[in-house]
Amino acid sequence: MFTLPAYLIHPNMQAQSFIKKLLFAFLTSFCLLHICIGQTYTHIYYFDKDLAVTKERDAIVIGKGFKEEGLYRLDYFGRQEGELFLFAHFIDSSLKLLQGPSTRFHKNGRVENQGNFLNDQKDGLWQSWDNKGLKKDSAIYQHGKAIRVAVFKYNKNGMVNYYSLKDSLADTFTTISYNDKGILTSEVFFKGQLGILKTYDSGTVKLDSLYTREEREAAFVGGQAAWIRYLQKNLNANTPVNNRSPRGKFQVMVKFIVAKDGSISEVIPQTKFGYGMEDEVVRIIKNGPKWEPAVQYGRKVNAYRRQPVTFIVEPY
Repeated sequence: MFTLPAYLIHPNMQAQSFIKKLLFAFLTSFCLLHICIGQTYTHIYYFDKDLAVTKERDAIVIGKGFKEEGLYRLDYFGRQEGELFLFAHFIDSSLKLLQGPSTRFHKNGRVENQGNFLNDQKDGLWQSWDNKGLKKDSAIYQHGKAIRVAVFKYNKNGMVNYYSLKDSLADTFTTISYNDKGILTSEVFFKGQLGILKTYDSGTVKLDSLYTREEREAAFVGGQAAWIRYLQKNLNANTPVNNRSPRGKFQVMVKFIVAKDGSISEVIPQTKFGYGMEDEVVRIIKNGPKWEPAVQYGRKVNAYRRQPVTFIVEPY
């Protein structure tokens, strides 16, 4: 079994006590407070939504800078909310060259991503988390290029569903999968294009050889543009109006399975707006043509897809 390096391991893979979570929340709040009020800013900058310098009247983001440990630190605040959402370091106040640590925050104050720049390129360990504090990925960079990347996915209960590790220098790829109860279900290890798949079922281990890393999502024949055209052509947009729906904007979400042979099954709505909206989306997906199935490690597999469809009901 391939072991994930300690510096890439997700901190939530093991249960954390309430006290630890409470302490983390307190320290995060304290650090943000210190950042916001414990510094004397020497420069003010104005940015648009893409963080490009703009005029004060057009600014969406306000930047406030000061010298810190031989570098120039810039704190980015949303103009309307006034909350710090990013800080980064530069060589000097011209902001032409990123250098040193950088951290971006979610709206709830949790860290979104964090890492270091060297000569305007990502360098060393970079990590990102979702707004619940679950680690999404970890990567090691050299000269701006990710040479080792770990990616984490989770079940609804917050437990790890799988994690993968790609090492570009060693040309290896590893994926470890778990079920909803945290029990190991499969391991995949590739060296180049040759690999081994281990599957676990009630203590029984099955080994299988793999000959390609090729992976491809299920897709509508003709691509996304053709799928949109199919939906637009076949959807009855007046369905909610015909059923006397109240005015408003309704985004229906439907989940379905694309089977190995491209057929569609288990078309299930995940919203409950009613007035015939979910039924209409389910109808056109069920009646649609076959898809191109998903491919994993060169083999066709069943795959879930989710499709949003928005209905807009104007006043009668």
